[in-house]
Amino acid sequence: MPSNIVEEVKNKKAVLIDVRRDDEWAKGHAAGALHLEIAEIEKGELPEIPKDKKIYLYCQAGGRAGRAKNILQKAGYSNAENLGGLKNWQSLGGEIEK
Repeated sequence: MPSNIVEEVKNKKAVLIDVRRDDEWAKGHAAGALHLEIAEIEKGELPEIPKDKKIYLYCQAGGRAGRAKNILQKAGYSNAENLGGLKNWQSLGGEIEK
């Protein structure tokens, strides 16, 4: 994955979505991320963003983000990618906020 992901998110060229639970989000999340739990996505709640916008999804280790990616792609979001876990965001130079 390109290391400019952090810049894409900062510059609003991409959207970063945290699909973890509320309690996980509260302990710390990627700076600039939107929060939309996997349970909500599985119920059909989709982000209100253009379907061709670049989307990076993450969770704790990548499993839930992968499920979310599949759901979004089936719903027409053509540029959704599984970033993996929060540690992947940090390894790219992304900041954490609480």
